[in-house]
Amino acid sequence: MFGSSNPYSQAGETQVNVSTRNLRSTDHYNGTEEQIQRQTLQTYVVNTQHAVDVTVSHVFTPRFSMSVGVPYVAASWGIPSPTTPVPGPRANEDAHGLGDISVSGRFWVLPTSKFKSGNFALGVGVKMPTGNPGYKDVYPDRNGQNPLPRFVDQSVQPGDGGWGIMFEVSGFKRIPHAQLFGSGNYLANPRDRNTTTSGSINRLPPNTPFAVVDTSYNSVPDQFMVRLGGAVPIGRTGFAGTLAWRVEGLPRYDLIGDSHGFRRPGVEMFIEPGVSYAKGRHIYSFNMPIGYYRNRFTNPYTGSRGDATFPNYIFLASYGYRFGAKTGKTDTAICQ
Repeated sequence: MFGSSNPYSQAGETQVNVSTRNLRSTDHYNGTEEQIQRQTLQTYVVNTQHAVDVTVSHVFTPRFSMSVGVPYVAASWGIPSPTTPVPGPRANEDAHGLGDISVSGRFWVLPTSKFKSGNFALGVGVKMPTGNPGYKDVYPDRNGQNPLPRFVDQSVQPGDGGWGIMFEVSGFKRIPHAQLFGSGNYLANPRDRNTTTSGSINRLPPNTPFAVVDTSYNSVPDQFMVRLGGAVPIGRTGFAGTLAWRVEGLPRYDLIGDSHGFRRPGVEMFIEPGVSYAKGRHIYSFNMPIGYYRNRFTNPYTGSRGDATFPNYIFLASYGYRFGAKTGKTDTAICQ
């Protein structure tokens, strides 16, 4: 944290953080190639994601803390039905509800009493399958007929149906007039696939025969995120400007276990400008990752190229409040 000789939270301190994530995806990619014809033909998918995450963190010692994260998800996936010969009305598949709750611990590797200008932390946690992986909504089949309760698209399901293991590494380094930071997170989902059928089956007309294949049910895939950047205080106003490189993705193959079922593996890279403000026990931040590279990987096992939508922007905002320990004056909080 800028404005303090001690960049670490104190033992006994608790922080409640409320963060939001909002995006809209309409641009399709197959590999790194944008599928512009989907826009031209008006057959593109509209995928909207809104999530609120409440995280409570407690510092037990200067080097060890634990956190509990509780997300709430509201999302929608929609495609014209039918898509040919003329696109019909957009059939939206809406879902909302509690997401997958996580519990994690974090430990500063170097002694915090000595290393005030830089350090790195390691974390591990568990993601619990509290979100519904089989949410249903009423929408028509692929011909635009027979509206019935059907499983919504995998991308908007509140949960994935699997227990997960979370790994984290993060760190910071103070330099003159600025601070560098970085973090990496990986969610390993050992479960192979869940019992929710995939979109290719869900949108079939009633009583349509189909062969059960590997992608008939949704996969329970791993996920990853990496973020590297720096922050500079804006005078003594309590504000700081940040700029980071961010990458988010879903791998082709899981770290633990098999990788069968339907998934949309891929990666997107962003340039992420942002601003934060800290005053006393209150911390505010707003970041807007701007996508510049997208790659939809081929499906595991099947080798199908498929396609997927990627957002051009993500809007991230958060508010944090610290209590439970004597907190000194903090101008700008940027320890990531």
